[in-house]
Amino acid sequence: MSMRYDQDRKRIICRWEEPIKVVMNKKEGFINRSRMITVKVNDNGKLNSKDIRRHAKHPMFPFISRFNQMLNNIEYYPEGDGHRCAVCGLEQGVSPHFDVGTQSIVWLCREHLTDSPKVDA
Repeated sequence: MSMRYDQDRKRIICRWEEPIKVVMNKKEGFINRSRMITVKVNDNGKLNSKDIRRHAKHPMFPFISRFNQMLNNIEYYPEGDGHRCAVCGLEQGVSPHFDVGTQSIVWLCREHLTDSPKVDA
């Protein structure tokens, strides 16, 4: 699972993979299907009520809610400036990601979205 806040779209994006059973030529197998949920975040840092109603019962929603609460606790909204990429130290275009292993926020630039050893992408 990977989760990040997209500053341009003002959305928290959560991606994960699910094993899906497929049958081809009478042979069964499994493939990993990539899934995604996006939840809009208002300028004041609250999740959009329409998206809350839509995704509230989804098993990934508690993670999204917790990530948003962590961003609110560090007073990230609305500016979100002053952070550096955990890999290269770049300050421009850095966005917060939820590190599943440490249950904390990791700051990554666009170049290191999938390269970081700290994020399970």
